[in-house]
Amino acid sequence: MTIVPLNAFQDNYIWLLIDTAGSVICVDPGDAQPVIDYLQKMQLTLKAILITHHHWDHSGGVVELYQHHPRAMVYAPADTRIPLITHTVHDNDLIDLSAWHFRVLSIPGHTSSHICYFETKQQLLFCGDTLFSAGCGRVFDGTYEQLLTSLNLLKNLPEDTKVYCGHEYTRQNLRFAATVEPNNLAIQKYQHVLNQEPNTCSLPSTIALEKQVNPFLRLHEPHVQNYAKMRGCEAKDELSIFKQIRTDKDNFT
Repeated sequence: MTIVPLNAFQDNYIWLLIDTAGSVICVDPGDAQPVIDYLQKMQLTLKAILITHHHWDHSGGVVELYQHHPRAMVYAPADTRIPLITHTVHDNDLIDLSAWHFRVLSIPGHTSSHICYFETKQQLLFCGDTLFSAGCGRVFDGTYEQLLTSLNLLKNLPEDTKVYCGHEYTRQNLRFAATVEPNNLAIQKYQHVLNQEPNTCSLPSTIALEKQVNPFLRLHEPHVQNYAKMRGCEAKDELSIFKQIRTDKDNFT
């Protein structure tokens, strides 16, 4: 079985999960054309589409893909902003698609209905825009409380879980992480590795790596807490620290 990233727009990834029979599961096709072209070139069959959230750059290609592959199943959270859902899924639902076995996890925060798909046999996480390598998504129509709870949920997945995010943000995220923890050797090492190949896909990451380099999963660390305090966060609770760091990241260039 193979997992292929397709580039879309400026920095999106569309993930294709290909089994040995040539059937494909497509995760978050914001744009249909790269998927259509790849399936035709490789003579593959689209079996299912998995949507993590409603944003156009993750669901915008569903209608056109479905027109080309009307037998494909479309799995998505209960959200009327997502088109052509054939299978509405909820927290802890199980999805069996041939060789792939997913557990749905509700992870709101970036959006109010955001979900992820955790492949239980191989421990693969397709998490959309909730968790990025060395970062996390912005808060749109969810809440900071929801996003923090969701990140803590993902943080507690098995450490060897491979993390497949929806965007290539890793290098920029690491620059910000280095301002939060300038003496974090794991961040420095990760930056060095990625700088050797500046135009390559940095994913998948792992939960173990994220717990070393991702400030949003390291709110318990004294250096992270000190950073938040220096930035004006007087409160010591996890949510206040998270809000401070997430707000700083929103304004980071």
